[in-house]
Amino acid sequence: VALMRVLVSAPRALLLDEPFSKLDTALRDQIRELVFAMARARGLPVLLVTHDAADAAAAGGAIIEVAPA
Repeated sequence: VALMRVLVSAPRALLLDEPFSKLDTALRDQIRELVFAMARARGLPVLLVTHDAADAAAAGGAIIEVAPA
């Protein structure tokens, strides 16, 4: 709900920290597609923090991996 509220508020950027982690697989795919499609359509820059490689790939941008020291 919070993510959808942000998307309808016309943000200038999206800062997402594990936004899809609590969703089941089917819903995760749908919401991920919706969020990134809306971001692309609006030209929004997105910073996504995730442990899920599929989420990172779906964002369609550069991926920076941070490994533990």
